[in-house]
Amino acid sequence: LIRARAMSYAPRGGRGGGRGGFRGGGRSRGAGGGRAWTHVGPGGGRGSQATVKVNNLHTLSGHAKTVTSLACSLKRQQLFSGSADGSIRIWGWPEGHFGQQGQLDVGVEITALMVEDDWLVAGIGPAGAPNVVRIWHMETNAQQDLPGHDGQIYAIIQGNGMLCTAGHDAAIRCWKMDVPTALFAMVGVLSGHTAPVHNLQVAGPMLFSSSRDGTIKQWDLTTGGPVCSVATAHTDFILGLRIHDRYLFSAGLDGRVFVYDATKGLEKIFEHVVTNRDRQPSAVTCIEICTDSAGNAILVVACRDNALKLWEVPTFERRGILLKHQQPCRSICLGPGNSFFSAGMDATIKVWEFE
Repeated sequence: LIRARAMSYAPRGGRGGGRGGFRGGGRSRGAGGGRAWTHVGPGGGRGSQATVKVNNLHTLSGHAKTVTSLACSLKRQQLFSGSADGSIRIWGWPEGHFGQQGQLDVGVEITALMVEDDWLVAGIGPAGAPNVVRIWHMETNAQQDLPGHDGQIYAIIQGNGMLCTAGHDAAIRCWKMDVPTALFAMVGVLSGHTAPVHNLQVAGPMLFSSSRDGTIKQWDLTTGGPVCSVATAHTDFILGLRIHDRYLFSAGLDGRVFVYDATKGLEKIFEHVVTNRDRQPSAVTCIEICTDSAGNAILVVACRDNALKLWEVPTFERRGILLKHQQPCRSICLGPGNSFFSAGMDATIKVWEFE
């Protein structure tokens, strides 16, 4: 059964070790302990230029086309990568040595991935046609397809005992497993967006969604109803959305990052402009929030100029730039310890770890 994992809105300190990295050791993944945001205008809060050391431990190759999505299982010590080449590759790191352990040849584009316990969930299908959510149980080899989405599926997440999926048809579909039969069935559709939904995030019973219509909506998964909706100041598609403690981050192709207080009706409290070497806004393709070896929260921003740009939050002090991808990154996900993975249009997956 897909289990809900509660996430508190209250600021918290370090979450402790126990998620040892590729080279061993259970280093802290602390969240910063409730430090205050600096209320400044666009591009502010960047006075410090201290760089954190991030090692590119491995480059994983094998996909023939864009890697569209990543999902990491710490329980299984495996990374799953979905690609436009129609395959899902399974990677492992026994004793820190990376290699491919398996492959699912689906035959059509993989557009989204999620892994939870022994369940692997993917959005599959071509553009301009109905797509399905495909579910595998990796221990029993049971498989089920969930039809319903008209168009590609861009986001999959679990929360409040449900599986939530969203995509090109602007609808968020909620699914639940019937325990006696171990089969999933749709239990509701969250409607309100007027354009494709690219991102979903969960915090406790709350679901957050961002759409090409320029809005971010908050939903209560207990009641199935809307909580609030905000028209963002983004002037291009929102391709990044992450929840971190009580704060929600959005980032888009306009090069802007906004931070909202998720406990106050998504009140915007901070704005930052990501720039390129010419000091022009740099389009953002995806984001993730990681933790460095000192326990600081680091926002990793993937840009259309192929770079991964790092800022410490909440201060937004610049912490470095990673230049290993040859084409834009499409997906970032957390790994064990203080590590993370990135993948994109160059068909490679980079393994990173904070030193």
